Amino acid sequence: MELRQLNYFVKTAHTLNFSEAARQLYISQSTLSQQIGQLEDELKCKLFKRDSHKVSLTEYGERLLPMARKCMQDADACVIEVGNIKNLMTGTLNIGVTHSFSSLFWHTMKEFLYTYKGVKLNVYYTNTEKLVNMLLKRDIDFALAFKSENNYEEFESYPLFQDTLCAIVPKKHELASRKKVHLKDLEPYPITMPTKGVQGRRWIDRELRNNPDIHLRTRIELNDAKFLLDLVEQGEKLVTILAGTTIANHKNLVAIPLDIKDNILQGCVHVMKDRYRKHSASEFVRMLRESPYVRIMQ
Repeated sequence: MELRQLNYFVKTAHTLNFSEAARQLYISQSTLSQQIGQLEDELKCKLFKRDSHKVSLTEYGERLLPMARKCMQDADACVIEVGNIKNLMTGTLNIGVTHSFSSLFWHTMKEFLYTYKGVKLNVYYTNTEKLVNMLLKRDIDFALAFKSENNYEEFESYPLFQDTLCAIVPKKHELASRKKVHLKDLEPYPITMPTKGVQGRRWIDRELRNNPDIHLRTRIELNDAKFLLDLVEQGEKLVTILAGTTIANHKNLVAIPLDIKDNILQGCVHVMKDRYRKHSASEFVRMLRESPYVRIMQ
């Protein structure tokens, strides 16, 4: 049974005239009769009663008609739904985001939700290591994270901007006027540190291993960048170490680049190489690239 045959049947049942149905369907009457005959053969019953004066539905035809109409309506709905997805009007987009991207992501997310009201967003905030696993399991469509030191053959990474690992302090902090600071300079101050598993934390730990004479006073470890920044903003002496972009929504904070080797963080969009790219994903990334917060850092 084909949708085309059901469509022919519905049109003929509506007109109860083979020649008129064929005209409205833009096919020949012989083609229409042939297709209806094939449908009747498959169903092993007659759908129309024909004589020299009129055409009418059989009992089988009357029972089939509402179901055939429903099939045609569902088929039309499928076409509309797919078209809507292509036009970014519906669908679900699954995004993984590291906490360091929170401020940048937030602005694009608001703009995207306002522009494309039919798209549902599932957003997962976690560290880079967990996002890699989510990508591998195809739980997310793409991830926003700094480029990993590890090379993953399954992924493609598209750069968005460059950043640096910074000491984050309040504007009134005595280090706030510095152009750069070394980890040794942070020893006198209580530190709020990102938890292990966060990429920036791996850089810090590596630097501390290479400089065993440096001893930081870590008071708190958190995996939420916004919470870390709120703590620093409310304290007088607290310092945290994060990417400079994280303070985009914190006007009372200053980001001072750390004086460490190869201090370059590359913010990227990460996707699976062989995965179908949703139109909504491409549009979200486009909006992110064009956001003023990303352009400043490009």
